[in-house]
Amino acid sequence: MRQLATLVILSAILLSCNSKTTHNTQSIASTNHIDISDQLHYKPEMVGPYVISRSHFEGHASITPAGDEIYFAVYSNDHAYSTIAYSTKVDGEWTEPEIASFSGKYSDGSPALSPDGKRLYFSSRRPISRNNKINASNDIWYVERINTKSWGEPMRLQEGINTEYNEFSPSVDNKGNLFFCSNRPEGFGDLDVYKADFKENNYQTPVLLDSVINSKYHEGNVGVSPDGNMLFVMIQHKPGDYGYDDIHYSIKKEGKWSPVQNLGSDVNTYTYDFSPKVSPDGKTLYFSSRINRDFSSVDSTYTFESFTSYLNSPLNGLGNIYKIDLNQLNLKK
Repeated sequence: MRQLATLVILSAILLSCNSKTTHNTQSIASTNHIDISDQLHYKPEMVGPYVISRSHFEGHASITPAGDEIYFAVYSNDHAYSTIAYSTKVDGEWTEPEIASFSGKYSDGSPALSPDGKRLYFSSRRPISRNNKINASNDIWYVERINTKSWGEPMRLQEGINTEYNEFSPSVDNKGNLFFCSNRPEGFGDLDVYKADFKENNYQTPVLLDSVINSKYHEGNVGVSPDGNMLFVMIQHKPGDYGYDDIHYSIKKEGKWSPVQNLGSDVNTYTYDFSPKVSPDGKTLYFSSRINRDFSSVDSTYTFESFTSYLNSPLNGLGNIYKIDLNQLNLKK
């Protein structure tokens, strides 16, 4: 009887030790993230540090009308592959992301929700024929929402919008008008912005926007406001800009777009700032930046462990997702 009692006590002790060990491991894991709050002096707010914005390369964020679901692309470091992930907000906190139901097999990117959240557009190199051969270029596809976690089968947009060239970075306004970027040869430069009007439940032939938007430089990402009156464009390597990729904007006045203007240093940095998208209420700009930690104020020497922690943090020089209220930018209209 004493032996049985002893065994019971020992088992309880072992279970207690295992429980404490597990708790300590979880505690260490949860506190292993380095504090980045004092390493970044930037007006925009990082979205979901260590949950959405983490050590990977994230871009092209698009949010639902209720603000409780966000879709974004996650890229391999060499950008050879990307997939579309999403996260939901529960009790004010973003949940661990999951791969969208229609993604995760082929290389998919630049997701963009319609303002009502019922359709999601994206670019992909998935096969366009039954031979299952990967497409040589990116095309624009869409899915229709079934429920909170599921989407219908991907549908490729029609020929004319899609070509043998690259089409990506879709964005739509409340009327369904589609803006996107393409490198088809009739453009001004490397990549340009196109618009396809949505009329009678069909997309019309895309139109190349004129030189107030496009240039000989690289207009590689585009985002339109829900009302269709503001356009945000990422332009690469434009002389006089702050960094390699800067976000510019244009306002529609009396049916015509104003010449693009740089969004300014509140958003644009010395590095890459890209993938602008406007929230469904038209009040918030979501975008990505590769802004890094401030190395000019290093107050200690790295160890291998601390440097590895830095590389595994959001501020490692890869893309993170940010947001800023448009009324903070004092845009000239």
